Amino acid sequence: MRHARTLLGILVSALFLWLLLARVDRAELLDAFRAVQVGWLAPALLLLAASVWVRAERWRSVIGRTVSMTSWQATSLVTIGLAANNVFPARAGELARALLVRQRHGGSSATALGTIVVERILDGLVLALFLAGTVALAGSTPLLRGFAALCALGFGAGTLATVALGLWPARGRALLTWLLHFAPRAIRTRVQGLLGRFLEGLMLLRGPGAWAQVLALTLATWLLEAGAYVFVGRAFGLDLHPLLYLGVCGAANLAIAAPSTSGGIGPYEFFAREVVVRFGATAAAGTAFALVLHAFVLVPIAVAGFAIAWAQNVRVGSLRRQAPLEVAAEASGVTDAPDMSGRRT
Repeated sequence: MRHARTLLGILVSALFLWLLLARVDRAELLDAFRAVQVGWLAPALLLLAASVWVRAERWRSVIGRTVSMTSWQATSLVTIGLAANNVFPARAGELARALLVRQRHGGSSATALGTIVVERILDGLVLALFLAGTVALAGSTPLLRGFAALCALGFGAGTLATVALGLWPARGRALLTWLLHFAPRAIRTRVQGLLGRFLEGLMLLRGPGAWAQVLALTLATWLLEAGAYVFVGRAFGLDLHPLLYLGVCGAANLAIAAPSTSGGIGPYEFFAREVVVRFGATAAAGTAFALVLHAFVLVPIAVAGFAIAWAQNVRVGSLRRQAPLEVAAEASGVTDAPDMSGRRT
């Protein structure tokens, strides 16, 4: 199954990279790369780092209701998780972060996964609003309009479902338990052991104040990242209004919401290029911008995350490989499962 997912990710990346490069003049693309002004990338890097810190504070505000964690500890785990997402397929970093919560802080990995699901839903909602707002106010192509509508409906429904679980947890649990009856027995047995703790993570946000805080931090996270995009655009001489980069941020990140390719390579670049070209960039400049933008987002976080993992004696690859065993142990109620943190010996 893992090899099939890896192959699927490679095929998806190859398809979108072909779509990205198929109609771009190679000489013009090289000229666009040569014209980049690297000085603009320094403030972009600062904004990107700030967005990661705010993202960690958002997670700490949720997971901190069950697990005590300092700001640095939360930032470390989030950065390690993002680095693993950037390198491994199927968003392996989300599971790695959840397992580290259990191994380092004594919390439930299922509860941590529940909080991460809340993060992803709220991220999708804010990004969908960014893209939909850009499309509504500045116009767009049929492809981007359809994509914006699909994402807005999907993540809007996901947000409503999460809020409903928080308001009526007993009914939500009953519904999910009923749906499990349609799953194979082996899967049903394992999932039932995790369901309560997973729902606990989904339901940690209760009351308008908690939701307002997390939504505000989610908005701040993506505004900071979109600000980094503005400076990368300046590096390539793109003459776009800064608010249009909200659409770039929304389209590019929504394109990689589904866990498939490693780091979202391919879909991210294609949709980022589609937005900037729609608003006036040339195909060559837009393609060069999209390629450098994604590398700029992927590489520093990957380097920082794996450097933190190395300093803290954690082997992320081991976490990824051994995750099913540890999740199964939690589902069966085993509390003395072996340490699978991936620490080097």
